[in-house]
Amino acid sequence: MNQETLIFDAVTPCTGTVNAAELLAEIEAVIKHHVVLPAPAAAALAVWVLHTYTFELRDAVAYVVIESPEKRCGKTTLLAVLAAMAHKPLIASNITVGALFRAIDTCRPTLFIDEADTFLAGNGTMRGIINSGNTWRTAYVVRLGRSRQNRAPLPSAPSLPGGREAESGGEPRLKRYSCWCPKVIALIGEAPDTIADRSIVVKMARKLTTETCAPLSELKTGEIKARCARFALEAGPIIASHAKIYGEGLNDRAADTFDPLYVIARQAGGEWEGKLHAAALALTAAADSDNAAAELLLDILAIFMDMGWGRIFSRDLARLLREGEGGMRSLALRGAAGDEQELAKILRPYGVKPTTMRIGKEVNRGYAGDDFREALTRYVPKAEIAARMKEIQHRWQLCDEANAEMEKERAQQEAARAAERKNPTKNDPR
Repeated sequence: MNQETLIFDAVTPCTGTVNAAELLAEIEAVIKHHVVLPAPAAAALAVWVLHTYTFELRDAVAYVVIESPEKRCGKTTLLAVLAAMAHKPLIASNITVGALFRAIDTCRPTLFIDEADTFLAGNGTMRGIINSGNTWRTAYVVRLGRSRQNRAPLPSAPSLPGGREAESGGEPRLKRYSCWCPKVIALIGEAPDTIADRSIVVKMARKLTTETCAPLSELKTGEIKARCARFALEAGPIIASHAKIYGEGLNDRAADTFDPLYVIARQAGGEWEGKLHAAALALTAAADSDNAAAELLLDILAIFMDMGWGRIFSRDLARLLREGEGGMRSLALRGAAGDEQELAKILRPYGVKPTTMRIGKEVNRGYAGDDFREALTRYVPKAEIAARMKEIQHRWQLCDEANAEMEKERAQQEAARAAERKNPTKNDPR
């Protein structure tokens, strides 16, 4: 029997029309009032709160991952603030696999998982369920159970007191459970890539002594929830029928995650749509910067930009990546073992292979800059490529300025020596 066993506070929609822009601004202000976090994150989370009231109207649901490098960075406080405004919040500091999908299938809550680092590590089943739950078409798990209907007693079943017969275990049957709901996952450290890739990733930091936040005892959100419920009723048909919005510069997974938020922001007007897009680019870039493959490809981009997109032997590319000069970030080849064979092994799944080429008088295996263009386009977000190119160009500018300063000093020294040669007795103490 699929009976709801969890009780959620009833939310009565307010009367009157809700101004979406004003509602989002108020939610954003509440978040900033209680938690110190980057401005782009506050804007995205404000739209996400409203999304929890309408998530079933879109193809994808947005997750939130709250990461902190250590304790006392505010992740649990942020989780509590979001839960106070979200639709049907269900908070769990720990949860079993069975409880997870049964709670979601029964209640369709907004699930808040705190201290996820204590049980996600090594729990592939839990991660698989969370990974599958952000698009409704794949948001199901299948489990084997026993039916309580049409049970027949075993032929040898003994009689029980009162004339009842012992029941058999029933026939095994398959049951499908939904994992479809918004989720907030808070943890110390970094979320697994497969979860972060489906999420709005918010990186927390310990607040400074000069930064102050209001205590949670001042958190009053009843009116906000009533207005969110009214917005869902009024805007629901538009949200359900709206065409997908692809955020420019986002990869496909991020576009899926942010689509339901873009649709809501569009109802609030151009200012909020612009704020959300800026937040999406910033937060996606922060998450993608932790991708090992993306970092390696970006480091190779930097090398080929310095070379003018020419050609390079495999051993030389491996050496440059291994030595990590010029702001290299990838750790893929750091250390003595990072040779050209290891580099070829890493790059092969991305469709990049070394070829025999001639550079000058030498013939050897190597790569051309054009070999990496498709891999960069497919596996690294445009925003991340643009950020790295801007960084490289800034480095070039600083190098040019340093070289100009050195040339100026050399010219001054040469002029001084020339003047001394022209008048050698000028500084003679005799």
